[in-house]
Amino acid sequence: MSQLFEKIIWQIDDVCEVTTYKKGTIYNLVSSGEIPYRKRRGKLFFVPSEVISWVKNEKET
Repeated sequence: MSQLFEKIIWQIDDVCEVTTYKKGTIYNLVSSGEIPYRKRRGKLFFVPSEVISWVKNEKET
């Protein structure tokens, strides 16, 4: 997992690894706008710092 945190951009598999959510759950969170993401040319991308902040906020609530 240490190599994961060296990446500048995460794809959905990376987010699944960090959050332990299944892909379907991540897609649902993206669809509802609950998780920060970027979309370019039909592909989802995630900024690691944004996902980590989101995970921390999720655990606090």
